[in-house]
Amino acid sequence: MSDITALVSKLSGLGFSDAPVEHAPVENVEQWAEALSTVSGLPSEYTLTKTLIFKPKQPKSEAMAPVVVIAKHDSATNAKAIGNELKLKELRFANDDVLTDMFQTAKGS
Repeated sequence: MSDITALVSKLSGLGFSDAPVEHAPVENVEQWAEALSTVSGLPSEYTLTKTLIFKPKQPKSEAMAPVVVIAKHDSATNAKAIGNELKLKELRFANDDVLTDMFQTAKGS
């Protein structure tokens, strides 16, 4: 079973019924919006989102606990404000190693 098939199966089990949409790979939300403009079968209304993965400053002896933020594409996502709200020091974007090792993904995917 492919990763997308397994994901769709899990989402269906949670009550999500919309079919997945395939489009060309994109690097950012603007490209995503453009790619979706050529896809047929989309719901009449949908919301674009962005997923941000942060890494807080912490001792190297502690296991890294990333902060994943999913937000509307046009919302402000200030790392300092998010860190203050979560009482975490110096949030910064996770590096490529974190994306690959923990999330099996790459920046922009």
